[in-house]
Amino acid sequence: MKHQGWLIDATINHENRAFILWIKECGKTIGYEYRNFQPSIFIQISIDQTSGWTWKKYIRSIEEHPEIVRAELDNKYTTIYDDEKSPVIKVYTTIGSQQEVARDLERRLHTIVYHADISPIQQFFIEREIFPFGKVEFEKEKNTIERIKTIDDRESVEYDLPELVEVGIEVMIDTHSFFPQDRDPIHHIVIFYQDKKIKVRGLTERDTLLSFQKYIDEIDPDIIVTQGGDNQLFRYLFLRAKLQGVELSLSRDHTPLSVKQGSPSSYWQYNQIVFRSGNEVTFRGRIHIDNSGSPYYSPSGIEGVIEGCRLAFAPPQRVSRMTIGAVNAAVQFYNAYKMDILIPPVKKNPEYLKSVGEIANIDRGGLIFQPCPDIYENVVECDFSSMYPTLMVTRNISPETICMRDDCPYNYQYCTDVPELQFRICRRKRGLVAKSLELVLEKRDAFKKLIESGQDAPKYKKMQNTLKGILVSCFGYLGFRNARFGRVEAHTAVTAFAREILIRTQEIAEEMGLVLVHGIVDSIWIQGADISHEHIQEFCKRVSDSVDITMSMKGVYRWLVIPSSRMHPSIAPLNRYYGVFINGGIKTRGIETRRRDTCLYVGDCQRSMINILARGRNKREFLDLIPEAYQACQQYIERLHAGNVDMRDLVLHSRLTREPDQYRANSRSAIVAAQLVKIKREVHAGQKVRYVMVEADSESAIKRVCAVELLKETTRYDVDAYAQLCIRAFENLIPAQYLHEEYTSSQETRLLDFY
Repeated sequence: MKHQGWLIDATINHENRAFILWIKECGKTIGYEYRNFQPSIFIQISIDQTSGWTWKKYIRSIEEHPEIVRAELDNKYTTIYDDEKSPVIKVYTTIGSQQEVARDLERRLHTIVYHADISPIQQFFIEREIFPFGKVEFEKEKNTIERIKTIDDRESVEYDLPELVEVGIEVMIDTHSFFPQDRDPIHHIVIFYQDKKIKVRGLTERDTLLSFQKYIDEIDPDIIVTQGGDNQLFRYLFLRAKLQGVELSLSRDHTPLSVKQGSPSSYWQYNQIVFRSGNEVTFRGRIHIDNSGSPYYSPSGIEGVIEGCRLAFAPPQRVSRMTIGAVNAAVQFYNAYKMDILIPPVKKNPEYLKSVGEIANIDRGGLIFQPCPDIYENVVECDFSSMYPTLMVTRNISPETICMRDDCPYNYQYCTDVPELQFRICRRKRGLVAKSLELVLEKRDAFKKLIESGQDAPKYKKMQNTLKGILVSCFGYLGFRNARFGRVEAHTAVTAFAREILIRTQEIAEEMGLVLVHGIVDSIWIQGADISHEHIQEFCKRVSDSVDITMSMKGVYRWLVIPSSRMHPSIAPLNRYYGVFINGGIKTRGIETRRRDTCLYVGDCQRSMINILARGRNKREFLDLIPEAYQACQQYIERLHAGNVDMRDLVLHSRLTREPDQYRANSRSAIVAAQLVKIKREVHAGQKVRYVMVEADSESAIKRVCAVELLKETTRYDVDAYAQLCIRAFENLIPAQYLHEEYTSSQETRLLDFY
């Protein structure tokens, strides 16, 4: 008998060597065993005819491994550069043992093993074309699925979603400290379910934990959402439950709650050090979403994670914890599978050798026009839709399509010259990276149209945001040193085409009587005598037709402020601006309200000043409102002096750029790191640390700041230091030529580095 349902997740039962497929059918989610799939890896061996070894001998020898089910000869492309397939051995392993087998084969045969780090679940999804939250048809015998297939379409945009039961969890701690500790008991637990807020509190902490377990069992949620569940919340719950002799189980198969302690790692990402603790709390049959670490989950729904699962062919708990680059990689892996390209364990695309002069010419990045600091009236913002990924798709940019040859065997008939660079793009075959981005671009465009039509706009906006994140990161991932299918030359080809496009855009603007105020890579701000909707639409159409990438108008500003650099007042920072649209909407970039290292209090201070300035309908009214904005700043400073500020609103954040023992200067980050190390806290490069300035000018470095973990009720913040931050927030809103002496801080204050 055939059944239909929604595949929610898949896990592995290592004891039974089986997949567990969690399927929602008739409102109930059940886990079924599935054994009709073996993960596989591939190895390439050079056969030496004189050695007496044949393919059959190798296969028989390999099959002696206890975790290998069978092996067979196959033909695959071993690199994306190959024009012909090569013979390889496909090795089927028992479920969950492929990495162990890969290590043994590498050691024994001294060969490269492909597909070893593609998880068994992801392999199963890809090869069966099945994905989480998709409809499936299956046949079962008791609690075992015999056959299963998808009856859904991954490329669909207007797809149905299963009815998922979702709860949120928040733990309130009984503490008298500014920030709670593990030793503090649970006060109560809040469960957010539907429109209800359930307060769980027993007579004792043990009763509270038992009642919490009972509520989870009764509600039977599909999704549990937390804030900091991986690193804090469940670790704390686990410790408190253990202390009270309670065994919590949040998985559907009643597996006891545990915290998986991963290996911490620090790495460079987009010019900053990033830290990942490696800790994960995942459930079986239920989905744990840690909202603090997921780039795809929206507080109002899980649609972004669902779209990520359909694209990446990966389980939801894995997708919600993936970096955007990892999702990019997963999409590429799927296409590599379908194109019979083997996935290497490490990057195998080294950069071509270049002279110093060639590097200087190639590595120039995107084009940015240098603006002048000022207040500009009637400014139109236009930008290109997904410029970089569109270039990669329309120009067929991928590692294997980069041609550095001086002689082309096809007489250059398939070649596209890269502007200003000494290499070309080959169009003879479709590039893997370009092909992988096609569906993402198409779906995002379709989602945007659905959003504009108003049809289920909130749902499609969350899905569209997931695709936007993938597209934003795909360019950086193309040049990432560890990307399996990346290449620096492909990365630089994208920016070369982008520079040419922005220059052409400027030329068209000038032809139509428009003046370029500012331009950043794929966005421009223009002024002109005629900025009517019709004229700007015609401008966007001409640009789109000329460069084959859609440009659209984003909005019209009453005024746009490009502030001055603090060090060089006559120069504007390239990525700092704010303005008010004609509909009253406010947009800010690069200033305190947008910076992650700004404390809440200073952010609120600047936000109040912007709201005052936003009442101005033009430049003259803006200038008239500067004194009022300054007075608002002074009021925030007066509150600091009065001591009426919550210490938690003054917490500053910074990211450690190195390990604590590697700091040489007494920067605030270094001081806080040293304080945390002293109290036996584990601190690594890339981690964010939190602190309050207490004696910012103290000769003793250790007294200048206090880590949040060390705050006491007697701790007092440094009033002058925070007052200077408020003044700086004011100065960063006003171009230097409009700042009168009574508004500005002293030169000494200007040179202080608060971050």
